[in-house]
Amino acid sequence: MAQALLLLCCYLIRDDFGPIIEEVAKVLLQKGRLPLVSISKFSKQNLSKTRECLFVLIQHNLVYWAETREGSRNSIHYSIEQSEILARLNFGIYVKYANEWARHRGADEITHYMLLTGKGTFTGFIEDRNISKRTNKFKELKETFNKMVEKRYLTPVKITDSKSAQDKASEAEQRELAKVTNFIPTKKQMAEVKAKLAAVADDDNVSTGSQQKGEDSVDENQYFRVNYEKFNAKSRNRQIVEFVKTRINQSASIITKVILDIADDEKPSDIESRAISAQRIIRSVPVEKTDLFNQQMQSARRGVTREILIKQYLDYLMENDDANILRKKDENTGGMYTFRYHEVCESLKKEIFEDVIMEKYGFKGLRIVRILSEKGKLDEKAIINLALMNPLEVRQKLTELMMGGFLQIQEVPRSADRAPSRTFYLWDVDYKRCYDALLNYYYRTLANIHQVRFDYESGSSRLLEKKEKEDALRQLNRSSNIQLLNEIERKKLQELEQILTQLDTVQLRIIQNVMLFRKYK
Repeated sequence: MAQALLLLCCYLIRDDFGPIIEEVAKVLLQKGRLPLVSISKFSKQNLSKTRECLFVLIQHNLVYWAETREGSRNSIHYSIEQSEILARLNFGIYVKYANEWARHRGADEITHYMLLTGKGTFTGFIEDRNISKRTNKFKELKETFNKMVEKRYLTPVKITDSKSAQDKASEAEQRELAKVTNFIPTKKQMAEVKAKLAAVADDDNVSTGSQQKGEDSVDENQYFRVNYEKFNAKSRNRQIVEFVKTRINQSASIITKVILDIADDEKPSDIESRAISAQRIIRSVPVEKTDLFNQQMQSARRGVTREILIKQYLDYLMENDDANILRKKDENTGGMYTFRYHEVCESLKKEIFEDVIMEKYGFKGLRIVRILSEKGKLDEKAIINLALMNPLEVRQKLTELMMGGFLQIQEVPRSADRAPSRTFYLWDVDYKRCYDALLNYYYRTLANIHQVRFDYESGSSRLLEKKEKEDALRQLNRSSNIQLLNEIERKKLQELEQILTQLDTVQLRIIQNVMLFRKYK
């Protein structure tokens, strides 16, 4: 997995920042934490150019730095954050759905500017868009910016953000241990310090969120950055709504969306949401002109109201064994429900995994995987009897699934010499390992897509430059009659655009699955 992930990260850096910065990032990805001199040596760049590359990566939140004491002098070490690089895969999704998720016009423009600059201010955004402060557009964008900060789609940049989470945790732990003892700490002291730091971190998160919600306005010169966790949580919710719509029906998906909007959790790794009352859910379900609930009430028996129908859906979502969507905590105010993120995401991952097995190994391969998942470890004879398949086909499918990393085999010897004739060979499926293998497959596919795209664009660089020049002249002269491309070149350019569009479509589909398997483990 390391090699596929390394290639993908390098391609992402190259696409966004160019080959020179890619070399610097590649050194940090391969070697880990290094000082400036070592980075310059391994990347074969001079110190000045290496320093400029690191400045760019720090501006875009990809590189952290920490000052450490080495003997009689201080040394600055740089490290790169792999998760920040992979988050760049999702930028298109963030911009596309920013208005819908933030529920304010102009959120996509603000998100695009922040992603483009890494971190920025509201004043810088206004100057970049060349908007006057006296216009209604400025007031609208200011309100949108304040709401995005309040809802934590944007988070303020602090001085401590230059350090990685590991460095900050290590420094805080050393400070607390210094208060406890001047000698080597015991295991009990270490555990107490870690528990204290975890409690302090939770309190800081709660107080920060409440403080921001109480603010009416934000400092226009304060630097902010996009909160990836919030956008990832919204992307997860969108996938869950589509999953419920496919698995049950549209009415259930509407109720699910209402519950997720009320919960409005900020982390995609949350196991379940806070408790929400049934009455609040019923009041929040929108009444539309073509209300599906009214249509279902007409076809149902008499006496069924809209409130009763929604409660029936809530009970069904709670009792659905396939998805395990809701959990009822108590009976106050008609019932308090929590949304079970972990169980729903596991069902969604299992569905995607089975679709991949079906596509690559056929229905027979999927049947074997389901049998092993239900029954546990089995030998080849038991699988043949349960699958009702030809022994030769079973052995072939088992070998293919094992080579793909989706099945494991365990030897159980009956004698001390471990002779193959006196050994049981049990087959097993571990979904966690399967998801890791599938994630590795997605990484390789995305790396291949980026490489193919780069090859196509490099091969047609002269054509693309000519097209850009033609567009620039048209915009400068405000005329559409300027043509630098002939008919053959226009045809080639159209074919290239079709190929790149197909690659983008495939990449977007894979990115959504990568977000699911990587963020919601």
